[in-house]
Amino acid sequence: MRPENDLLLSCVRDAFTRKRTGPRPALPAVVDWDRFLGLTDWHNLAPLVYRALPATCPDDIPATVMNRLRSFCHANTVRALSLASELDRILKALESCGVSAYPFKGPALSVMLYGDPARRKSKDLDILVPGGKLRKAMKVLGDLGYGAGNGLSGVRLAAHRRTEYETAFSRRDGKLHVELQWAVAPAFFGFDHERLGVWSILERRDWNGFSFPVLPPEETLLLLSVHGAKHLWCKLAWLCDVAGLLISERPPDLDRSFELARRCGVTRLLCLALLLAGRVAGVSMPGEISARVGSDLMASSLMRQVLAVIAEAPVNPDVDPRRYLFYLRARERRRDQLLFAGKLMATLAAGEWNPAPLPDSLFPLSYCFRPLRLVLRHGQSWLKSMASA
Repeated sequence: MRPENDLLLSCVRDAFTRKRTGPRPALPAVVDWDRFLGLTDWHNLAPLVYRALPATCPDDIPATVMNRLRSFCHANTVRALSLASELDRILKALESCGVSAYPFKGPALSVMLYGDPARRKSKDLDILVPGGKLRKAMKVLGDLGYGAGNGLSGVRLAAHRRTEYETAFSRRDGKLHVELQWAVAPAFFGFDHERLGVWSILERRDWNGFSFPVLPPEETLLLLSVHGAKHLWCKLAWLCDVAGLLISERPPDLDRSFELARRCGVTRLLCLALLLAGRVAGVSMPGEISARVGSDLMASSLMRQVLAVIAEAPVNPDVDPRRYLFYLRARERRRDQLLFAGKLMATLAAGEWNPAPLPDSLFPLSYCFRPLRLVLRHGQSWLKSMASA
């Protein structure tokens, strides 16, 4: 791993390790500070690194580096305040129309973890709404000056709602984007957040006159575990969200989190998140939980794959078909693996929503060609991945 990656990981560990024992590791002899700052920005870690770097390598940081980090943090604070204000406006509009909403990640999560919306970096807003209220929520966003970017309608929009989990909206001035979600992951992923009863257990967290709905820590941990795994944990900020939750003033009851994970069939994903929080951020867990997590050998194998992805940063696993094999291995039950494979074969990819020249009346026929398209497009890379696994 290159020195810049090592230094960034040291900052993450220092940020979540309350008391360091033993000597500090020496700063790498040669650090490409431009690359380090680029990694910091890509991993959405500027606020964390700005606080942790002086303690990680005191007296060895060029003044220009701290100045640029300070500039990053100032811009992030301005952005976070703008996002918090806009989120409050959108939530109030949705509530007035009878639409329950849960702001996933973003400034609400930052307030929940740290009491400050600027302690984590957020680029846009992700808002989860009940599937049955989606059309009403879309109309609310339209009335607030947002336009949908996909242009889907009719049967294609209905198919999109069944197989995808979000749709993007942009404010008319182009300065803010909202991802309106009706699920946490695509349907083929096999995670149904509705089993958690999220709409009946939302709590309120207040900050500076704003009030944001959040889930209890146990449900929050589960949703963060699913979201991170969906993207192969390629950004360290998502892992830091888990670590921050585990050491927060109100940490999750991990026994209850495991019970919820068992109910939803994502126990291995929870184990993976906890393994990463311990390995990368140095967060400690009770002995019985640590033993339970360590007993899942497949979760440990997946962790090594994630660490390899992090070492290669910046990379985007969302465009790599090998992620599907990762998803398959993340299912602990054979039945869930078979369901995943079947759903994946029947799910249209994002680029297939407008397969010319089929009219809406014939659009369902696209599903018949999905398995063949998958094999032709990704079959060779899947075989290579399976051979090296």
